[in-house]
Amino acid sequence: MAKKSIFGRLYLSACTLIFIYGFVLAKLLTENHFFSVPPILVTTFTLLCLGILFKWQLSPLTNALAAVENGISAFNDSDFSLTIHNQQYQEIEQLVFIYNELASTLRDERMDIFQRELMLDTVIQSTPVALILTNKSGSVVYSNIAAKQLLKQNKKIEGTNFTDLQGNLSPVLQQATLAKKTGLITDNSNDKSVVYNIDCRHFMLNGREHRLYLYKNMTNEISRKESEMWKQVIRLISHELNNSLAPISSLTRSAQKIIKQPEHIHMLDEVLETIGNRAHHLHDFISQYAKFARLPKPQIKPVELSQFFKQIKTLTDISCHLDVVRESANFDPAQIEQVIINLIKNGKESGSALSDVVFTLKQQANILSFTVEDKGSGLTEVQQQQALLPFFTTKQTGTGIGLALCNEIVSNHDSQLRLVNRDMGGLSVSFNLNLLSTSFD
Repeated sequence: MAKKSIFGRLYLSACTLIFIYGFVLAKLLTENHFFSVPPILVTTFTLLCLGILFKWQLSPLTNALAAVENGISAFNDSDFSLTIHNQQYQEIEQLVFIYNELASTLRDERMDIFQRELMLDTVIQSTPVALILTNKSGSVVYSNIAAKQLLKQNKKIEGTNFTDLQGNLSPVLQQATLAKKTGLITDNSNDKSVVYNIDCRHFMLNGREHRLYLYKNMTNEISRKESEMWKQVIRLISHELNNSLAPISSLTRSAQKIIKQPEHIHMLDEVLETIGNRAHHLHDFISQYAKFARLPKPQIKPVELSQFFKQIKTLTDISCHLDVVRESANFDPAQIEQVIINLIKNGKESGSALSDVVFTLKQQANILSFTVEDKGSGLTEVQQQQALLPFFTTKQTGTGIGLALCNEIVSNHDSQLRLVNRDMGGLSVSFNLNLLSTSFD
């Protein structure tokens, strides 16, 4: 089908009016009426007709432009339903086509986003984690079913100030929420103890400040983990006790036989010494677990870093490097020293050459970094995930307390022990202390 042209319409209209104008003038001249009808009047009338005709002829273009303007204005209101019907004029055909394609694409994307938002909302509403999103003024803009249950609400809480709702939380959760704490919180306000993992974070959403609160009941999960851990502890302790008590029982019977046979009395000292060694090993084994269980809180105080580094260097025979600007930092020197000595001991026992075990105390901006590196066999992915768990060990004679104890001390200093396999082989174990912190809770 041939496309019509607006400019063709205009050209045809202009030619028609010029022809009519010339015909009228010629008629007036031939009939001697030229001077009775002023030419200016004829011209004015003709131009007026031409303007009206041009406006009518340009109406498809003006209507299309007005439709595009209305459609784009609707885009600002997230309304992509408006389309423009092309009137088969070639000058506006491409403009109308591009607009309709854009509107169709935006409609499809809007529907896709809507479907994804619907799926995401369904997932969030079904999750047992209580989720509350607030805006800068503290009003709730989004929540899920678990959040309403936690806040003891049976109606929508969107639009309500979150501070007004916090009175429905237990005192422990109220305090943790007001302090915007992150981590595990134990609530003992009811008859049974409940452990929550709270996460409070600040972020920008659509260019505006928001705050997200997450409350996850970890009681069942922690109970299951504790049960598994206790079973592992019992198995390990039973194994160690059997390894020591079985030979002690056997050696005791041997000692009894020796006493009854005086001719073998010279063997009694060796038997008793072996019994003493096994008892000493068992005592050390129990003492390590008792030490882990009775780990005291860190005694935070200012520590002169150069003197602390000198003390570490005196206690070990490996390469030590110091690179700090600050003269002092706040931590428990005895506990941190214990961590470093344990890490150095692990490095020596990793199969690495002694010259390849290195301790570094380094400052980067406001972060103080403690690192022990070796060139041993490193850890597998599974070992890395379990290395910090109590009672896990890769050594045949290990107790699995060393790294767990180190991690407990570091955690009490508001840090975390990191184990990373080195590119050239070996393991890097490190932790950081914030120099801006003056105390740790």
